[in-house]
Amino acid sequence: MRLEIPDTRYPDWSRFLAAVWGWGTRTDTYEPGVAKYHCWRAGEAASGSLVWRQEQRKVRPSSFINCARQTFFMREGHDPQPMPPNIGLTFAVGHFLHELSYGAITSALPDGFKASFEVDVDLPEWWPKNAEWANDRGHVDCIIEVTDKEKAGKYLDVSEKRKALVDFKTMGGYSYREHKKKDYTSVADGFGYLSQLAVYAGTVQPDVILLAGISRDQLTAPLVARQISKDTLETEKKRMMSAFADDLKDPGPELLDRWGEEAHFYCGGGRRSGYCPFRERCHATHPGG
Repeated sequence: MRLEIPDTRYPDWSRFLAAVWGWGTRTDTYEPGVAKYHCWRAGEAASGSLVWRQEQRKVRPSSFINCARQTFFMREGHDPQPMPPNIGLTFAVGHFLHELSYGAITSALPDGFKASFEVDVDLPEWWPKNAEWANDRGHVDCIIEVTDKEKAGKYLDVSEKRKALVDFKTMGGYSYREHKKKDYTSVADGFGYLSQLAVYAGTVQPDVILLAGISRDQLTAPLVARQISKDTLETEKKRMMSAFADDLKDPGPELLDRWGEEAHFYCGGGRRSGYCPFRERCHATHPGG
């Protein structure tokens, strides 16, 4: 069932997307056939997560690019630490929430818009080409485009912004709460959300870029869609291009250098264990980092 026309238009794409998602996830609006299809797709993806053996890990838009030293280690052929063997459930839940979100948007997106999901894309011209250590293609969670300005304009102003790139992220309680309030122009991006968006924005060329957080701890919590500025992503693009340079030398613990103690959550340090798959190698070579 399509999202109803509001009395007052939504002020931006962030709140429009949150409204579509919230309306589409209701039991009285989710289309039965759509639910069946996306549950089937979710099951296929989730089963793959549970038996994933972590072979052929490469630099890709979602991995090993948020810190130049991660990229350097991958280029040098060092193996990242394996993910814990019980991580499959986390990934499986993520796949379910992504697919059910796609179904919710399919069910509720009004006439005048078109949504595409899991879109395979070429990577931008500045991405490494023909490199054994890097993937050469990627996929985008969601692209929403205006197909009828008059119909779409009943929901929000689409006079200038008619194409949105949406990246969904399932988040634990702490990350979800931080996502609601953080300033993405001035905080550490340890999980590489901005890096990934910068890569895909370079190939999709959207008018609007949205980072949409789904709480996996409180499933009735609203979608939090944060708009990320193109200037922020341009800064991230330039940083990544430096890490892809042919003459790259070991940059040291550059995420720690950029963000200090704020990076301990990702890198390890202080009383934090960290998430970086190269944290042991990085700390061994820069014990003061």
